[in-house]
Amino acid sequence: MGSRKVNGCGQIHWENECYFLSRSLAGWNVGLQSLGQAVNVWFGQLLLGQIDPSSASFLRADIRPQKTLERHENNQQNVTEVYTMS
Repeated sequence: MGSRKVNGCGQIHWENECYFLSRSLAGWNVGLQSLGQAVNVWFGQLLLGQIDPSSASFLRADIRPQKTLERHENNQQNVTEVYTMS
């Protein structure tokens, strides 16, 4: 696990990209845990979210994709990801 210091604007730099976390974390260190492609971002034992390098975005942990099942008129099923606030 690596770590990064959050700058005054609430951002960290990782692999030549800048990710906004929160200005509340300015000056604090956060932990980075590699999960293959994605990277978990921790503040102590609190999971803040996940860095997705493929889209260069930070996804907060309190917003989780939930899969919903939709049926169409021709009886085909589609699975959609819906982001909700916990």
